[in-house]
Amino acid sequence: VLEKVSFFDALSHAMTALSTGGYSPHDASIGYFREQGYRHFVLIEYTIILAMLLGGMSFFIHYRLLTGNARALWDNLEMRLWWMLVVGATVLVAGEHILKAGQESVLDTVRYSLFQVVSILTTTGFATKDIGSPFFPAMAKQIFLVLMVVGGCVGSTSGGIKVLRIGVLLKMVRRQLNRVVRGRSAVSLLVVDGEVIPAEEVRRISALFFTWMLLLVLGPGVTSLFSRLGPLESASGMFSALGNIGPCYISASQMSQLAPIVKVTYILGMLAGRLEILPILLLFSPKAWP
Repeated sequence: VLEKVSFFDALSHAMTALSTGGYSPHDASIGYFREQGYRHFVLIEYTIILAMLLGGMSFFIHYRLLTGNARALWDNLEMRLWWMLVVGATVLVAGEHILKAGQESVLDTVRYSLFQVVSILTTTGFATKDIGSPFFPAMAKQIFLVLMVVGGCVGSTSGGIKVLRIGVLLKMVRRQLNRVVRGRSAVSLLVVDGEVIPAEEVRRISALFFTWMLLLVLGPGVTSLFSRLGPLESASGMFSALGNIGPCYISASQMSQLAPIVKVTYILGMLAGRLEILPILLLFSPKAWP
């Protein structure tokens, strides 16, 4: 039984967890430590979960925590939504496995589920279980796709649309419902954490969200047209590329055999997701050329 993690492994995983990069020196990713018989592999997994959570949070939250303000973990809209996503998704993923498969103990199931939820939500991409494996039934696979789109917090190294923007969009829906109930003459400002969100920022978030949805339709369409992959696999490739995550439901061997046009689509998706789409679209606008 192995006792200690090597300094190289510890440093490599610490750096790629906090930066939400997700690279590991081992093919089995974090599952390597369990497979190789490390005595404290459970503690290793929980430590990396904590590191990924920190990587997915805003650097401003880090600053507030370092100055002794623990309320930073729940006193704003984004962090409250963040914890709701982590807890809610973990409960659903673990609950579905227990109901449909139930091959692991409850504690192991919760740990595996929590690890993958945090890994995908923070767009880190580490794994202790293959997200395409039978361990995660149909609903879990769909939840992972949603988490790929949402991503981490604004001001973090994570990809995705970002939790705060999802919160703003939800508040927009609520405001529109209030206007329907109270009449169009009712004054209803969009307020987040005590601050009014300017109309320009609302329009920018709406445009970004619409463009994300458009690419999430076009990408799977291209994949389906030029490959024999099923709907879930075709969707996961572009979802993963846009979210800068890595893991998807396409195996490495299948990915290597995809048509060049599909690979180019994923390359553009990865660039667009990292640069938040709009700068990439400017490259295709003649009005923006010098």
